Amino acid sequence: MIDLDGPWFIDKETNKTILFHGINVGGGAKLPVGIPSHCRQGFWVDYDRKVNFVGRPFPLEEADTHFQRIISLGFNLIRFVITWEAIEHEGPGIYDEDYLDYVIQLLKKCQQYDLKVFIDPHQDTWSRHCGGSGHPGWTLTLAGFNPLYFSNTIAALVHNTYDVPEEFPRMIWNTNYQRLAAATMFTLFFAGRTFAPQCIVDQINIQDYLQSHFLNAIAQLAKRIQQHGLEDDIVIGYDTMNEPGQGYLGFPDLNKLDESDTSFKMGLMPTPFQGMLLGSGIPCKVANYEFIWSGPKKKGDVLVDPNNNNNNNNSNNQTESTSAWLNQEELDDSCMTFGWKRGTSWQKAGCIWEHHGIWDKTTGTLLAPHYFANDPISGKPTHFAQDYWIPFLTMYIQTIRSVHTNAIIFVQPPILDKPPKLPDDNPLYSRLVYTPHWYDGLTLVKKKWCNYNIDFINLNRGKYGSGPLRFIRALCIGEKAIRKCFIKQLETVRAEGLEQIGNYPCLLGEIGIPYDMENTSSLQETESIWQRCLLWITSLFYDSTIKASNIRHPDSSQNKAMDASINAVESTLLNYTLWQYVPDNDPTWGDRWNGEDLSIWQQKNSNKKTTLMDDNNNDDDDDINHKGIESTISTMTDATITAEDLDQKLLVDEDTNQRRLVCLNRPHPRFTPGIPTHISFTSQTTKNPAYYRYEFQVRQDAMDTVTELYVPSTGFPPPTVDDDSGITSRMVTQVNISQGQWKVQDIQQEYWILRWWWTSLEQENKKFSVWLELKGIRFLSK
Repeated sequence: MIDLDGPWFIDKETNKTILFHGINVGGGAKLPVGIPSHCRQGFWVDYDRKVNFVGRPFPLEEADTHFQRIISLGFNLIRFVITWEAIEHEGPGIYDEDYLDYVIQLLKKCQQYDLKVFIDPHQDTWSRHCGGSGHPGWTLTLAGFNPLYFSNTIAALVHNTYDVPEEFPRMIWNTNYQRLAAATMFTLFFAGRTFAPQCIVDQINIQDYLQSHFLNAIAQLAKRIQQHGLEDDIVIGYDTMNEPGQGYLGFPDLNKLDESDTSFKMGLMPTPFQGMLLGSGIPCKVANYEFIWSGPKKKGDVLVDPNNNNNNNNSNNQTESTSAWLNQEELDDSCMTFGWKRGTSWQKAGCIWEHHGIWDKTTGTLLAPHYFANDPISGKPTHFAQDYWIPFLTMYIQTIRSVHTNAIIFVQPPILDKPPKLPDDNPLYSRLVYTPHWYDGLTLVKKKWCNYNIDFINLNRGKYGSGPLRFIRALCIGEKAIRKCFIKQLETVRAEGLEQIGNYPCLLGEIGIPYDMENTSSLQETESIWQRCLLWITSLFYDSTIKASNIRHPDSSQNKAMDASINAVESTLLNYTLWQYVPDNDPTWGDRWNGEDLSIWQQKNSNKKTTLMDDNNNDDDDDINHKGIESTISTMTDATITAEDLDQKLLVDEDTNQRRLVCLNRPHPRFTPGIPTHISFTSQTTKNPAYYRYEFQVRQDAMDTVTELYVPSTGFPPPTVDDDSGITSRMVTQVNISQGQWKVQDIQQEYWILRWWWTSLEQENKKFSVWLELKGIRFLSK
């Protein structure tokens, strides 16, 4: 069982510290079988009630292959992606028993491989129908929306209904949080009682209806996890709702966009009021934005007319204006289909916000521009996180712990913002983990590894002052400065968690890179005079030429970007789950969701048949023991190793994974009888060998002194002799320790386990620090 000790995860049986080095499994679970985001066929058929998620993220019969691969890459934790839609897609209170059984079977497979799991109820911009993922289609119908016309009215930008799916703008899906469909749904979900009091269905407000069904759906899975004996030892806890949106809550003026120059804007960006007008078929001039080095920049205004922007999928012949809302006949039909009974004050179809008097459709005028800025009864300013998200979090914890008493709650507040202060006097707020997300946003949006970056987190927190010059102060130039900038941001993230959430561990729920990067300098193709000047300045500090087009080369943009991100995590001693593992990642469509391409796995086209490792092909009798300080196994110098010396058995995955980045071959401590104080890692290059150093302060209450490390064979070849195949590996790794003894516990195809310990006679009765370092080999091209 996993316990918590301040900011550390502890193995309760041994009192050893566990650093989680995990992976999200996986983004493919966002989508039903047979409906990737670029396909129109099958999208919004019969309210999407009959979709099937069994087999997402991968079929059960393939589970061993995938979990073996995950283990071989050194991951010890899975953020297990599920969706509300997968559980309750057919209608309110109708649960997909086949899907729930499928999830249980996958979790039992995790048990076989001793993989710890926390459940992630995932969503992005509310649902697939709003251009994201997560929540059932019937929730939109409940509110009166018609997703078939979201694209026409830009109530949401949806890949499935985009005219030319191949040209869907990168990262544009993120703007859907600010558009009519998702903004309305999040407002109703978190604050319907306050701001949409007339939205009564089956005698309760829509907020209570939506929240109760969401909580009950997750509880259905929790109950089955308990029934099958998977809680605590395998499923250690539950994430809160992924990346929750705040909708319109706290918006100061519905006639204006968020005026912050750090807010995300890309493409056509209607104000909230313009979104309401467009959603009802009324044309508007809308601001159009591009994303440059310092963030969003307005290009101009574009006239958007929903009635002259019909996509080829709109087969219905409408005699009235195109609308994002169901007409009266469609609304009545949906209520009959799902058995809903709307309250007497909410019988009419159309825009909810017009119905509540925010604007007038007849005159097209905004009547209450500050409607969401203050509580309509108390008049107090609206604070989304404190007033609405924390009460939801409280109910979520109560729901989970009513089933799984010891569940760790992985708390994920609204992203990018400083988390709200949790109550200190509520006993519910125990066994928590702060679980923010962090990406190198510039690389993620531009899909380029630039020779400059921005300290966004600290810029957003006001640490660079005010005014346009703060962007210059937050600018970092050159790879060394960028890596320091990433560390600085994560130090802020960790400190905020300790201050606001409490003295609990911090685990980055998502971190990763886009693999579909452009192999050109991000400023070489620009026309802006300022950007050309910036390129010239950066060239004085940093060589911007591209040295490798193969992403598996140490000098590739992908390897540098990933290494910089993970280096920041290790330097700040944080836990993390990398985004993501998608076994059906496609060379054309990436992760098959909105053009994203962040999977660490992509099948390489090859006729070679590979065999995965056998977890039981080594006996303890084969252990190799070594003693003493500065122990060395090297029999050859690095200079004498040639490409012909490579043991190809150790590189089997190179033939199957197109994306085996060099920097992902990093050692990782699995169990530590102490408190980690330092991790440093240098990825192997053509000039320098791989290097790893780990330091910690010994715990006096640990049951023994054994430290266990995962060591990848690529970069750090194991000290091995003749194996069953008769092949002798000549590759070597040097192991240095501050004291004690070490041995190789186990050698597998792609990794080996190093055990390091000392006797009680060597340990004085006081706190002291120890260290271990590994010196591997250079990157060798075949």
